[in-house]
Formats: sequence, C-alpha cells, structure tokens
Amino acid sequence: MTDWTMIYWQGPLEASTAALRELGWHGPDEAPAALPDRRIGGYMPEAGCLPRTFDGTAYVAVAANAPISTPPGLQPAGPELARTLLGSF
Repeated sequence: MTDWTMIYWQGPLEASTAALRELGWHGPDEAPAALPDRRIGGYMPEAGCLPRTFDGTAYVAVAANAPISTPPGLQPAGPELARTLLGSF
C-alpha cells in the first residue's frame, strides 16, 4: 500500500498552473502530459480544469507519495483553509 500525503499550495494563477504542469497536470484544451510524475496520485484541480482562485490567489493541491519542494512563486497553504476551499480526496 502507498502512503499518500496531501500538499497544498497557494499563489498566483500562473505559478500554480506552471507547478502543476511540471507534475503532469494539464489545463483546459491542453493535451495530457506524456509522462506524469510518478510521485503524484492526484491533483486539485483535476486535470483539464483551472485552479480555484479567490481574491487573486489560486489554491492547488497534490496527493504525493514522496516529498515535493514548494515550487517557485508559491507558498504552502494551510491545510484547513485549503480543504475548505478545495475539498479533499
């Protein structure tokens, strides 16, 4: 069995989508990534959907089975706030 950890980030929409793309996510009207990152078990938002943005800040999450550094331009989002805004899986 694999242990998954939810990682939550917040920041500008452009930085959020760039970080998710690096992990194998794709946005609306984009082709799926050829080789998604093996550490990732899921994304919020799901592939093909834009991140939720509130007051200019995008919130994203990934389920990962290994540590992932916070991408440039983003900062960790508190899990309680992120779960409230995004839900969980």
